[in-house]
Amino acid sequence: MSVRVEHDYYGVPLWLMKDYLAQLGGHELDGDAMEGDGWRAELRKAERRHIGSLSVGGATVVFLGEQTTLDALFESLHWKTLRGGG
Repeated sequence: MSVRVEHDYYGVPLWLMKDYLAQLGGHELDGDAMEGDGWRAELRKAERRHIGSLSVGGATVVFLGEQTTLDALFESLHWKTLRGGG
């Protein structure tokens, strides 16, 4: 059964998220979408977050695929999206 999972990655711009997903076996489709073995990702700019005078952007990604496939993808992607200081 295919699932839909949405994640926000603050501090990771769209171009970098596409690069990370390509490193994990994905290829770019038309628009801001990528596809890999058993998964698809639809990307868009995340709404900016404001903390006092600080404003942080990033990427929102909607993943589609089997839960076990996505779990493996998320584990690898997690290490790429870690950000120093937070």
